[in-house]
Amino acid sequence: MSSVDEAATFNTLNDDSKMDVLTPALTSKPWIAALLADPTWTHMPTKSRSPKPTGEDSFVAETLMTERTVRAVITFRPSKQEEEEEDVHSNGGMASYKEIKSVVDLGTGLNGYPQIVHGGVAATLLDETCGILVIANADRKVEREREAGRESVAPSYFTAYLNTTYKRPVPTPGPLLCTAKIQPRDGADDRKVFVRATIEDGEGLVYTVGEALFVKATAKL
Repeated sequence: MSSVDEAATFNTLNDDSKMDVLTPALTSKPWIAALLADPTWTHMPTKSRSPKPTGEDSFVAETLMTERTVRAVITFRPSKQEEEEEDVHSNGGMASYKEIKSVVDLGTGLNGYPQIVHGGVAATLLDETCGILVIANADRKVEREREAGRESVAPSYFTAYLNTTYKRPVPTPGPLLCTAKIQPRDGADDRKVFVRATIEDGEGLVYTVGEALFVKATAKL
């Protein structure tokens, strides 16, 4: 199947948002076409891009969902989940997915300097990518609990810190590759999740790096 055919199939299945689709301009990029064709990666919905009646996620699902801001966020998870036995020893069951990748297509309305994204936007992308990974794992843990016949409710997480290193200016407009990886820690559990995130050009050049800690809320929001 060609990358164009894959994109057409993908877009008919994509339930993120009406904007988060793979356009020909995106699939013409070799690194995006390669990611689409890679059987070790599977598309997953980017839940934070869906507007909600409570106002939750309104920043990324509404404010940043325009042609001049974040034109698309297409997220992928590993096709094969980690074994649950490994999860328990790695990060308190928070590692069904050790990593995610998001294709993030930026417009021209997020600049600081001309054709360079504002530093605060870069930090937002890092934070959001980390959050996608943390919540995906939390949701999968709830699914496993329910499959085992136990009641479970998905927890909420907050960013405790996000240490950001700006290595190079992030160019706009156009697509970027944002990645997030769980960072195992001795004695860690699902109350604290350590994540490393990057913003890249898709071909190995890293623009920005984030080291984050997410903590589980002690009460339902």
